[in-house]
Amino acid sequence: RTISAWEFDPATGDISNERVFARFVGESDRPDGGAVDREGCYWSAFYRGGRVVRISPRGELLAEFSLPAMCPTMCAFGGPDLKTVYVTTARQRREADELARLPQSGGIFAMRVDVPGTPEPKFAG
Repeated sequence: RTISAWEFDPATGDISNERVFARFVGESDRPDGGAVDREGCYWSAFYRGGRVVRISPRGELLAEFSLPAMCPTMCAFGGPDLKTVYVTTARQRREADELARLPQSGGIFAMRVDVPGTPEPKFAG
């Protein structure tokens, strides 16, 4: 329930000085995959929380976006202007009653946002 941050040296690839970036205490507050927008805010999928959150560079919760699936796993920015957040969700090992309530579990969702994301490097492999 903690998101950590480190200092990063791009010349050497070394990380150091781990610190707590954001901490969440609710039972459904389980940060999973995330992405960063152009304002330096961190977007995190909350597995078992049914939402994506936007966190300021100071670790403050700025916004929450509910999803029609309980287990979002990752968010990423896309589209020509990087103002679409795509969110993947899990379906595996979910209870039948949960899947009946949330039949879109396992889907990919998209939402438009005001602040564009930062481009991710292309996979070289």
